[in-house]
Amino acid sequence: MRCSSAKDFSTPNWANIIPVLWFLLSFFCSRGFAADAADQLEFSTQECKLKEPIYGSSFDFNGLRSDLAHVIESPSNGNDKFDFNICGNLTKPCNGESNVAACLIKDGKEYILGRQHELHYKHGKMYFKYNGGAKCENGTKENPNYRLHVILSCDYTVDAQPIHITPYSNDACSFYITYETPLACLSIPDAQQSNSCSVRDTKSNGIFDLMPLSDNNYRTSNRQNAVFLINVCKPVLYGENSMCPPGSSICLYDPKESDIKKRFTNFGNSQSRPVVENGQLLLRHESPTPCAHNSSVNYTSVIYFSCEKDIRNAHPEFSGLGADSCTYLFNFVTPLACNDLKPCTAFTSTNEFLDLSALSTKPAHTLNKDGRNYTVAVCSNAGDPCQENGGACYKQNSTTISLGNSNSQLRFNQSGSLYLLYENGAECPTPTGNKRWSTKIEFVCANNATKDNASAGNTGTEAPKIIEDSNCQLLIQYQTPLACREPIRCQATIYVDHTSNGLGSSGDELIDLTPLISASDNYEARVELPASMEHLVPKTTKFFLNVCRPLVPKYQLGCAGGSAACMAKVAANGAPEEERSMGFPLVSLSRRNRTSAELLYVKGDPCPTDNKTELSTRILFNCNMRAGRGQPVLRSIEDCAYDFEWETNVFCPPHECTINAETCDLVHDELGQHFNFKSAPFTKDGKIEVVYNATKMSVNICGEHRKAMTDYSQALVNIFFRHESPNCGKEGTMNVQIRLICSNQTETSSTISSDQQCNLLYVQRTPSICQFLSLGEPQHDPTNGGSGSSGTSTSTSTTTSTTTVKPAGKPTKAATSTTPSTPTTGADPAATPIGPSASVGRILAAILSVTFVVTCLGMFAFSPARRQRVRRFFRRSNSAVRYSRVSQVQSNEEANLLLEPNGEFTESDDDMLL
Repeated sequence: MRCSSAKDFSTPNWANIIPVLWFLLSFFCSRGFAADAADQLEFSTQECKLKEPIYGSSFDFNGLRSDLAHVIESPSNGNDKFDFNICGNLTKPCNGESNVAACLIKDGKEYILGRQHELHYKHGKMYFKYNGGAKCENGTKENPNYRLHVILSCDYTVDAQPIHITPYSNDACSFYITYETPLACLSIPDAQQSNSCSVRDTKSNGIFDLMPLSDNNYRTSNRQNAVFLINVCKPVLYGENSMCPPGSSICLYDPKESDIKKRFTNFGNSQSRPVVENGQLLLRHESPTPCAHNSSVNYTSVIYFSCEKDIRNAHPEFSGLGADSCTYLFNFVTPLACNDLKPCTAFTSTNEFLDLSALSTKPAHTLNKDGRNYTVAVCSNAGDPCQENGGACYKQNSTTISLGNSNSQLRFNQSGSLYLLYENGAECPTPTGNKRWSTKIEFVCANNATKDNASAGNTGTEAPKIIEDSNCQLLIQYQTPLACREPIRCQATIYVDHTSNGLGSSGDELIDLTPLISASDNYEARVELPASMEHLVPKTTKFFLNVCRPLVPKYQLGCAGGSAACMAKVAANGAPEEERSMGFPLVSLSRRNRTSAELLYVKGDPCPTDNKTELSTRILFNCNMRAGRGQPVLRSIEDCAYDFEWETNVFCPPHECTINAETCDLVHDELGQHFNFKSAPFTKDGKIEVVYNATKMSVNICGEHRKAMTDYSQALVNIFFRHESPNCGKEGTMNVQIRLICSNQTETSSTISSDQQCNLLYVQRTPSICQFLSLGEPQHDPTNGGSGSSGTSTSTSTTTSTTTVKPAGKPTKAATSTTPSTPTTGADPAATPIGPSASVGRILAAILSVTFVVTCLGMFAFSPARRQRVRRFFRRSNSAVRYSRVSQVQSNEEANLLLEPNGEFTESDDDMLL
């Protein structure tokens, strides 16, 4: 008796096996081909210049060589001093040895950090690695010596302090310094060299100045597995996975593209001249790249700027496509788009409010230079002897020469410094023709605490000073405490690898704690110490902190001015007394990983238990989506250092929510939160009303194809979709972005821009969304806050193009064939003849498979890097840094730093910074 199914087990079904085999082989080898592209993006050289592999552009860092040395101190480590040179050695010995490139001076001793360096290139990041350092007492078997890394960061402007040290532990052997320099950037177009990026609003006569937004790159998803990289006013800053084409301000990064030369697409060249069209501030970027939907036209990108005064961590969002499918629309909500500011005030890119209006009430200053007497006022008319509306002038004989008309519009230059410009003064003859006199007043921070008040030691009062009066411009520097900004940077970038193979939307992401900075109040910490430490803190002690800035002055809180943390004994009536400073904000925010960052306050009062040691404060911030803004908690005290933990959601990554089209519920799956739009107080059965062309329009939030994203940094939920609107645009559709903001106010505003495609930005402030964002109580809106003027503005473009696009998403009917099924006879499989259909298939499959395997193995055999990847692949290893979303007990998101089993980049945990 024979088993009729014996044939099924003994004879492979090649029709099924061959496709699977080919898939596995193709997948395995495709990883090798993709990795080949990665190989091109990682290399090193002994020279001080390199050619990047995508555009063939050259970077030459010889200009960073110093005749003496670059010097930077670390205030958080007892003012350790680093002396280093780039592309050369120090001119003085270190620890008695010459020909040294980097030296650490710590506790009066010198340690060699490196005798020579290598220049490394890694996916757009460039850094010098110093080798040959002295033996480190805390070194490991793999890395026994001191090492220094100097990371070269693209910055088109030369800042006063371009060098920054990454905080480190006192027993560290590896150190990381960031050097911001234009030499790490691609060439900037000539038109951008003198870029002011400002425009006057003829309606309000105010100045829109967007230059502060150029300090960082911004990332926003195209919601189709790719990412837009954006810079405002300048080209995208070149860096790790930010290798946009030269001159582009907007580019699309497609990580799935295997050809590295096609991975970044220019969607708009940098534009230095914003425009105001029918009240709408915008930047229009033209690209040299032909549109994929219509090769006869190029891509265009338009950024619409909208006013919101109280926003922190402002960034653009992709709104949608224009009607021609070649125009990409973005919304950027920022205080820099507000034109109703108090005179002589300004907002920085991080929403810091600078108020110099007090200077406008002072009498005009009389200054003398080369025998001339100048009269200058700030944000006001200078009065006699100047003419009416004159902000500055000088008197020559009996004639008054106007040096510019007064105004109160503060501006920022390319380095972020504040200035005032008076224009249209008297005619000024030059060899090339007549110009008109102008006066530029640059405001410089005068801070006695940091000893940068030029008048300290003289009169002790602030005063303007003439720097030069040539080329038809009077240049004045005015030192004043009113120009002082927050003392440290409250943002940090970190490279995030979202997938095990380094693709996904990997790249630099911003950790931003500026939403926690409070200008109106301080935070009081909870005390949760282990039992062994409870005796160190009396029950009557309270702790007050602020974030990245000094404490807000409060009655009876008497810590030294400028302190960012303070502990105080509290009297029976609740008043603080016997205060001690726990440190000053002298060290910028440092990142641990994507969801953890650290802030350090140093140089506080003498420690009660050790007068030779100064009190210090360390705050560890952790992302927790459930925590809301959170509260600092004192966890431990060791060696006069107070360690706080602060769980907060303000810097948690955006989380994608879902909208149930039937119930109209917004659902946060990880937190189990629901919000129903039909019962929301700001809708009518899930619909909102907007006005367009004097006509009311109903927009339904409920429906299919809605994309909802939390934005914890701005305490809001963004909702994106397209809405049919017959009177809007060429195709009668509208791109919609709704911003639902947690607020203690209920306000609505909307802006509709029309440029072939209508674009609606709808802002709804409401306390009803707060619980969904885990904010128990509505956040208090700052007194200077507001959502901008409500209303509708329309801008129309006359540029049209006609293109035929096939509908997407419709499956093509596949050709089918039907073969009658033939019953299997009980023939002996061994006696069954091998017919052509069986032999040819199997033999051909065997030949092709063997050939494919041999080819792939040959490829990998001749490349050590490929062999390493094969081993990693079969060992199921992961990349050195992996960003993972983990559903934990608290359902919060965290990032894991995982070391490679094979030892790649494991010389120190700190190597993950590279």
